Amino acid sequence: MKKTFVSFLLLFVCLAVAAQTAADDSLRLDSIVRTLPEVMVSGERPVVKVRGGALVYDINRLAGSATTDNAYDALKALPGVVETDGQLTLGGQAVTVIMDGQVTNLSQEQLAQVLKSVPKDRVGDVEVMYNAPAKYQVRGACININFRHETAERQTLTGEVLGSYDQSHHAAFQERASVVYMGRKLSADLMYSHSHGDSFNTREITSHHALDDGSLHDIQSFERTLATGHNHKLRLSAGYGFSDNHRLSLTYYGNYATTDNRQRITGTIAGRNDLDSKPWLHDVMLDYKMPSGTNIGAEYTYYNSPQTQRLSSVLTDRELNYLVNNRQRLDIWRVYARQEHTLKGGWALNYGASYIRSTDNSRQEYEELTSGQVTSRQRYEQTSHKQTSYMPITCALNENANPLVDLSTRNSSTIDLSTKKIENTVNLYAGFNKNFNNKLIIDASLAAEYYNSTAWNEWNWLPTLNVTYLPAEGHVLQLSVGSDTSYPEYWAVQDFITYSNGGYDEIVGNPELKPSHEYSASLTYVLKNKYVFRGWFSYTDDLFMQTLYQRSDELTETFRWVNFDFQQQAGLMAAVPLRLGGWYSGNLTAMGVWLRHKDSDFYDIPFDRSRLLGIFTLKNEFTISKRPEIVLSLDGQVQTKAIQGNYDLPTAGRVDAAVQLKFLKNKRATLKVYCSDIFETSHIDPYIRFRGQDFSMKMSSFRHVGVTFSYAFGGYKETEHKEVDTSRFMK
Repeated sequence: MKKTFVSFLLLFVCLAVAAQTAADDSLRLDSIVRTLPEVMVSGERPVVKVRGGALVYDINRLAGSATTDNAYDALKALPGVVETDGQLTLGGQAVTVIMDGQVTNLSQEQLAQVLKSVPKDRVGDVEVMYNAPAKYQVRGACININFRHETAERQTLTGEVLGSYDQSHHAAFQERASVVYMGRKLSADLMYSHSHGDSFNTREITSHHALDDGSLHDIQSFERTLATGHNHKLRLSAGYGFSDNHRLSLTYYGNYATTDNRQRITGTIAGRNDLDSKPWLHDVMLDYKMPSGTNIGAEYTYYNSPQTQRLSSVLTDRELNYLVNNRQRLDIWRVYARQEHTLKGGWALNYGASYIRSTDNSRQEYEELTSGQVTSRQRYEQTSHKQTSYMPITCALNENANPLVDLSTRNSSTIDLSTKKIENTVNLYAGFNKNFNNKLIIDASLAAEYYNSTAWNEWNWLPTLNVTYLPAEGHVLQLSVGSDTSYPEYWAVQDFITYSNGGYDEIVGNPELKPSHEYSASLTYVLKNKYVFRGWFSYTDDLFMQTLYQRSDELTETFRWVNFDFQQQAGLMAAVPLRLGGWYSGNLTAMGVWLRHKDSDFYDIPFDRSRLLGIFTLKNEFTISKRPEIVLSLDGQVQTKAIQGNYDLPTAGRVDAAVQLKFLKNKRATLKVYCSDIFETSHIDPYIRFRGQDFSMKMSSFRHVGVTFSYAFGGYKETEHKEVDTSRFMK
């Protein structure tokens, strides 16, 4: 099947390249300077242009007109953007998405859901920055979505309704309604969506587990998981313009979900694992913009996620019967102030500050339901937290911890632990940009960030430099140098433990987990304002990642967050737009990446591994009819063998197809029929064959077939909105 998939993809690559040979790719370049230095194109609209230190894409032209009907799918049309398992990357590195220059506070999962509800036509243009300036308060790769802003001379009320049906192994549904009011001074936006249904997946795990006594245990399990859930989202935003360029905005976002996971396990391990969760999320943001270039605001986020896990299973050496109650409660405050000045001679100055305080109140209650004794767990004295707590943590998981004491003599079967962790982050920044005769554009900034938590207290200096040179018409050369700091998820630094694979797998937090620091440099070349070529190198110190280790003292696999010594990455990328007449358009992106992971203190098996890999994406769009508008899309993606720490990742990919019909007056109605992952090859099945560690996992990939219908009334175009960063919340 995989050979069929690769052949299918190569066929379309050949057809697309042949089509491009006949295409007219002539463009003319003229330049003008605005408040922010910008190089524009006259004549044929370009795919890409330059604004400050950013590459600016006409996303509606790049993404085409048909089956890409929302902002999220449009982002995937950007050169170098790849989606794998719901995660977006840019040029082989993680990317942060912001909206209208504001930090979006989006996790990848939340981002996907929100942007899928935003019509593509609502997006003006998209700025791509491989090293974002400090004013965005985002380090590393960044995508800034600029929405269309419209004023209403008279009161208007518009809206949209949408319904979708998705059939995989089981069925899922979504209903969504949006209403927008616009007046001369007051605007309001209300959106509610409800997603519900069932999802089904399987996972086969094979483990050859060697112990210190010389015995070898062959363990094989087959998991079948059925998840049933409801997800409710509500967004309410309002803005009021007091006078020209004075605007006060208030936004509320709420999310409530219920998920019931029912897992049955057969094989060497037999049992059941039920997990129920009911997370609540509330976010309120107040933002005020002034004509002087001043922007101030405050945001409060409340998150409460209770989880209940019931596990009963029979393993090779023991029986398990656990009840675990987890809860994560977060309170996050953020205040910020920014200022921009436009000076004479093409100079622009920006500076600002932000303060974030997060409080993580988490709890785990662990109960063994059978014996009245906790025979396999130990006590861990948390001197850093000035408390002594009984915890479900296995003795070999933290070599630097205080001595662990056997609890076999305790007469209680319940362990109850509560923790409170506080983080404070202060960010101060200043930067400038300058346009020299529309030939040379320099954008430089420096941020000083202070991070304080229970375990860490440090200052980080984060410089960024983007130098853009335009040697001739249609040619752009950009050098980017920058640094980045990433912080682990809140739950990852807790001492708690959760269970998987019938209790054979233990997922353990690490309170000593360090933030990671990345340093990167890249060179980007744009030819004829549409062909993009890029080379880059990055070094990440203390890269944190969750890894697997087969313990030698007992039959237990430990999934634990650890810090590697470093990660090195070097890569080349080529992005080529394709076009033939008015009936075919496409985009081909090819990347070659060299990746190295080193950890000299990984239990008793340190590693230093490297690998070359390739990532290829081809998007095709065929216009079948213009009246009515019918468009066929056919997209393919493949990634060759890769590594991730001590894991090996085999080749994987997918092929998706869709047909979209727009009809009724002004194309208000849209009907879309799709089939994704046609050959059921999208899941990556990791394995480990390294220094006595022997593990493999095969996960199910199911074809999705579905239909979506939407109807817009009153000339509806959804207003921009922001959501909450849940990237560090409990999953």
